[in-house]
Amino acid sequence: MLRWFCPPEPFPTRPLRPPQRLLFLAAALLAGVAALPALAKTAVVLNSDEDSLSVIDTETYKETARSYIGRQPHHLIVSPDGQTLILAMAGGNELVFVDRPTGTIRQRVEVSDPYQVGFSPDAKWFVTTSLRLDRIDIYNAATYELVYRLPAPKTPSHIAFSPDSRTTYVTLQGSDRLIAIDLASGQAKWNVPVGPKPAGVFVRPSGTVLVAVMGSDHIAEVDPKDGNVIRRIHTDRGAHNFLLSPDGKTLYVSNRVAGNISVLNADSLEVIGTLPAPGGPDDMALSEDGKELWVTGRWRASVDVIERDTGTLKTTIPVGRSPHGIFLY
Repeated sequence: MLRWFCPPEPFPTRPLRPPQRLLFLAAALLAGVAALPALAKTAVVLNSDEDSLSVIDTETYKETARSYIGRQPHHLIVSPDGQTLILAMAGGNELVFVDRPTGTIRQRVEVSDPYQVGFSPDAKWFVTTSLRLDRIDIYNAATYELVYRLPAPKTPSHIAFSPDSRTTYVTLQGSDRLIAIDLASGQAKWNVPVGPKPAGVFVRPSGTVLVAVMGSDHIAEVDPKDGNVIRRIHTDRGAHNFLLSPDGKTLYVSNRVAGNISVLNADSLEVIGTLPAPGGPDDMALSEDGKELWVTGRWRASVDVIERDTGTLKTTIPVGRSPHGIFLY
């Protein structure tokens, strides 16, 4: 069900209290900004255990605003046309759509327990995982109308898509499995064990699927045809999530328990380096110039900024409790 704000309202620049039940960003740097170049100096971080959003100035490395945003914000993505930032409120059962150029809320969409969200490469499908309710929802991406709902015990978590947009892959953390779903029919193609507590999932250009096995110390490469594990590559304890560099040459894996990030050759999957990221590294993003790797630290309420060239930890920025999703303008 769609619930529209009309006309769209700008983000306030003062903190909002949860009882107000308003899903606004208190983003001083976002409010009233009309041009994307200015937004390139801003990072947005969702603080899951605090129900808040932090705004960081990426030039001064200072948090400039923090405010209540909604219940249990976890992940955020950009719409296929690049014009909208979509924030998923798992506990609030809705998506918040933010106009990137102006920083205004354009609409809210009522969605059941959206923990992780993603668009298929062809922008036809929009998929959400319901970590709390053990199900996967597939929506029409143009209308956000529910098309299929699949039971997915237990604890469906991260999402990836095949390059041809025919299949979505979802990790099931509570059952140690990876499921492949045909998007056109909404039917499972296969559901296989991959290792304890799988988290992040990433599809390589070759089509093989990588799974971060958080309950162990490695990632698994999976055959997309049948789910067979081709090989396992040691990274470090608590392998959690992936990020590919813009040139496609480097793959980063956050290791939450070890407190570091493995640097892999994206072609061979050979580990070629390790970066410091203490405090439970989770989601990652690159600065606009590609020189810095930004990482949320779930366990110590901070964001780490790492210099890619030197591999050194440049600074640590305090934010809200349990920072999760991150996006750099």
